[in-house]
Amino acid sequence: MVTRELTCFFTAIFAFVLLLCSTTEQIPKKRYKGIDRTLNLLNSSSEEHPNSIEILFYGQSIIGGMKTNILVDSLKQRFPFANISFKHKPIGGFTVPDLSRTIAHDVYQENPDLIIFHAYGGIKDGLYDLLVKNIRERMSSDILLLDHHCVWNTPASKLESINKSHDFDSKAIEVIAKKYDCGFVNVREQWKTYLEINQIGPNELMGNSIDPNVHPNDKGNELLRNIVLSKFPKSKVPSTFNVYADSLRKITPLKKENAHFKTKQHPGTVLELFVDNKNTNKAVIEVLIDARKPSEFKSSYHIERPSKGYKNWMPGISRVSFGKTFPREEDWTISLFDIDRENKKFKFKLEGSLTGFDGQGNNEDLFISDSNRISLDGNDFNVFRIETISKSQTPENFQINFRINQIARDTLTVYPEKNKYLIFRTQDSLQKPIQLEVKLIKGEVSYKHLVMSRPYLKN
Repeated sequence: MVTRELTCFFTAIFAFVLLLCSTTEQIPKKRYKGIDRTLNLLNSSSEEHPNSIEILFYGQSIIGGMKTNILVDSLKQRFPFANISFKHKPIGGFTVPDLSRTIAHDVYQENPDLIIFHAYGGIKDGLYDLLVKNIRERMSSDILLLDHHCVWNTPASKLESINKSHDFDSKAIEVIAKKYDCGFVNVREQWKTYLEINQIGPNELMGNSIDPNVHPNDKGNELLRNIVLSKFPKSKVPSTFNVYADSLRKITPLKKENAHFKTKQHPGTVLELFVDNKNTNKAVIEVLIDARKPSEFKSSYHIERPSKGYKNWMPGISRVSFGKTFPREEDWTISLFDIDRENKKFKFKLEGSLTGFDGQGNNEDLFISDSNRISLDGNDFNVFRIETISKSQTPENFQINFRINQIARDTLTVYPEKNKYLIFRTQDSLQKPIQLEVKLIKGEVSYKHLVMSRPYLKN
């Protein structure tokens, strides 16, 4: 027979457990600012529990020339147990207004943990602010903004004007970083300090140190990398940190032995599946979203950055958009003809590898293809701008290519060396939960968890 004292004891324990559970549920998840989440992922990685961190480098030639692979290697040495990967997508000569067009091809379809960004322009017209805001409204990534280093130019009056402009813009970038909770690297002040301590002029870190230049030389790039690296200190992570505490990501643990599962996922923008596949053979899984294949959702398709212009590194056109017709995987070709350099005009025809000839347009008007699959603005062509830079004339019938890819697949091949797979994504944050179903078609796979991410700022 249970005594009264024992009954009271178990009642008290039960009440305490209920209180503890209730209190735990009421604790809000952490909303990380700056690059705190990335830092915690790096510092909390261990040999037993490594974290994967993906970095996307974006901007123009300063990012392009800083040798980001060396920067990443330094991070790997500092955090040896973190699985660090990166993508390098800057476009030399493309200022913020230009990048505001190409970003739809280069960034929005990605889901990195961290975006490192530097570019000139877009301050006074508000485009820099808008670019950062658009990333925050579409993505959950940490963002690290770099201000401007000290360039070199002659005569002194011109350099003075450039410095005044770059001082103004650098302060504005810091304000924008604070406004949108981004990380910020004060490159400019640290660069000035370095010049002062070493008693050298800015030309010593620029180009060939003889001709005026905006691009850092090897020594300048080394300084730039070290300044950026200073934002990634090795530190002890608070014992309270865990990947489940992030307010922008809903993590759903999965049973490893499940070959087939269904689960309801909270609203978000990107859904990813994490596996622990240690098998030597590939596995194949099938995905259904609300009983529909991912290929039945327009958001599963993405237009890659168009190919380069003639004898140049810049894309021949900055933005290509979907029309109203439902997309499909396809290769597309824009062929230029009747190039009139005196009046800065040309015509083009569009052809799809499946669609065939799909219309003719020019570089002055808005173009909608005959099938309504493709839309583009003639003002987005960079043909004559590229000719000025390369000092080469674009030949008649020069082709600019682009491809539509299905980035969220109906079936996924799971590889032993890869642990993260895109399941579903949408440009606009979902307003209601989705029903996910995953079926194992071939092989064996060990599931870990699902992660549904939502943007830092709500649309």
